[in-house]
Amino acid sequence: MKKRLIWPAALTAVLVTSAAVAAPLDGSQPMQCSIQAVMVCHDPAMCVRGNAATVNMPPTLKINLAERIVTGAASGRTAKIKSVGRGDGRLLVQGEEVGMGGIAWDVVIVENTGAMSGAVLGHGGGFLMFGACTPD
Repeated sequence: MKKRLIWPAALTAVLVTSAAVAAPLDGSQPMQCSIQAVMVCHDPAMCVRGNAATVNMPPTLKINLAERIVTGAASGRTAKIKSVGRGDGRLLVQGEEVGMGGIAWDVVIVENTGAMSGAVLGHGGGFLMFGACTPD
């Protein structure tokens, strides 16, 4: 009889532990997002592949929806989140930097995989970024 009770208890412990480890990427807690590749375009005829350093970005961004802020730069620079949306298993985060000559940015995070893509646009061009997010 005792052997029969051990398996359900062990299975419950595994399921509870798995749920705690696989934290959601739905914005309910801060996320670390690593930038793995960028495509920089200053002209419609040419784009260049690079990394976060190519566009003066930190290699990892911390996205905190509760505080509505994106951080990660060694300089301490931050970006304010203007809007957040969710739909079809994706988290959509947008912002703008009017004081920097008018820059708009968007980040899309797939909630079940952490896959991240984003765009930063200004008058003279912009860049796309690709990477992955994990719970902080």
